[in-house]
Amino acid sequence: MKKILFWLMAFTWELPQTLVALLFLLLFRTEGITGNNRIWRVHFNKYLTCASLGEFLFFGDRYIGTPYWDETVRHETGHSVQSRLFGPLYLILIGLPSCIWNVLSRMNNKAGRWFSRHYYDTPWEHGADLLGKVIRS
Repeated sequence: MKKILFWLMAFTWELPQTLVALLFLLLFRTEGITGNNRIWRVHFNKYLTCASLGEFLFFGDRYIGTPYWDETVRHETGHSVQSRLFGPLYLILIGLPSCIWNVLSRMNNKAGRWFSRHYYDTPWEHGADLLGKVIRS
């Protein structure tokens, strides 16, 4: 019953992010997909970032198998919980700010500027950490 409820939510309440995730799956080559009937992990071989779109978590090579792998999976799972909470507003309230902040952070990372130092202090990233039970030092 839980599995049916999760997929019903994915194609109703979380429909915008589910459609974007399915578009990603159609447009980009993947190295593998693993799942547990609720969360699906998608491995992209050439992409350097992570993204959470509803029940789909996307990971680039940069993260897979690193010491931060478990933390990264938990963080992205936290975004997945945010998706369930915010439903159709997730992409506007969480996804877009996260994406913009990520780009600004990467642009400023080498200089050690404010964006890169405070990336996980933003409400959307800190919230994902809390929901995913990630503790940052």
